[in-house]
Amino acid sequence: MTIKKYLTWVAPATAEAFTHVEVWKSVDAGVNYTEFTASNDPAYGVAGIVITDTDAVDLIGASDHWYKIRFYDNVNHVYGDWSDAMRGSDFRGYCTITDIRNYTNVQSAEYSDAAVQMMIDTCTASIDLNTNRSWQGIVAATDIYLDGKGTNFMFIDNDIVAVTSLAIDDDDDGTYTSISASKFHVYPDKGAILLDKDAEVATFTNARRSVKISYTHGFADPDDAVRHLCILRVANMMKMDATRTNMIEEIMTGLRVNSFENTDVGSCDNSAY
Repeated sequence: MTIKKYLTWVAPATAEAFTHVEVWKSVDAGVNYTEFTASNDPAYGVAGIVITDTDAVDLIGASDHWYKIRFYDNVNHVYGDWSDAMRGSDFRGYCTITDIRNYTNVQSAEYSDAAVQMMIDTCTASIDLNTNRSWQGIVAATDIYLDGKGTNFMFIDNDIVAVTSLAIDDDDDGTYTSISASKFHVYPDKGAILLDKDAEVATFTNARRSVKISYTHGFADPDDAVRHLCILRVANMMKMDATRTNMIEEIMTGLRVNSFENTDVGSCDNSAY
């Protein structure tokens, strides 16, 4: 589905004399990139977007597209380094500079836009790490090999939107038996999969790389709770506050993909399925 996607970045120092920003896009998870044209963003010219603009819009974007940028001096024909790959959104990171200034009333004389954006980037990355989830785009993980533990339950390291295929090597011989979609159950909030007792293979074999799985995870955009969490965390970076710290932990608990790997496996009863 075509989606309007926005990209934002922090402008380089004027002393570097860059004149434009090049934007490149990948539709195959970062394998191949092509440069923007005016069909992506009407403001995009032959040399890119003028350096005074710190954002671009992809009118023909999608949630699984990747982007990267580099600064360019079209007078001396000098290029800056490539940015890290990013996904388009309504804004860069889980909140905006305006959100932070409205919440904290901190003005640019105290923290510049570049400094605030750096904190937003830091908090966005740490939220993903601390919750085992991401709101930076829906990602397809294809033919991922995982170690089984001999149980009927398996935990994935992040959130699960949907499992598209699941297969298990039941005797460590490199041959995988496909599990019917009706024979396993997905728990997105726990990042977990439960096998039925009558599945083609009823346990995740206790062996290295015994499980082959393809699944999607992540969300295209942050919801209100994620945006609120990011605002609070940035505010705490500026000035620590005990009440705000408690609010952060409460929101984090609600967003975190729960893991019950220390739970007695015997209590994971799948006989009802």
